[in-house]
Amino acid sequence: MPSDQPSEYEYYLRDDKPFQLVVRTRPRRVVFFRSKPVTAYTPTEAQLKARTAFAEVARRAKGRRFVGMLPPAAELVRTELRGRKFTTEVRPPKWLKLLEMLVRS
Repeated sequence: MPSDQPSEYEYYLRDDKPFQLVVRTRPRRVVFFRSKPVTAYTPTEAQLKARTAFAEVARRAKGRRFVGMLPPAAELVRTELRGRKFTTEVRPPKWLKLLEMLVRS
């Protein structure tokens, strides 16, 4: 029976806060704060593509039965999205970034 009393964490779960409350239960219960990721409300194009692909693949597993150690949706996502990239952006190597930073300074 759900109570009408708000949870002790409800205040921290509102979206106008610059941080998130994280509650982990395994291997032991841990509660901590972390700052919200930059992409919490405005994900990049690659993140949107990855999330959409993940949902489409997972949806196809509906109605399947366990075969191995993982649930059917997880197994299908693992096999179909392994090695797939959702961005065309190529990051420069760290040494090149460092060199550019030294040149600018």
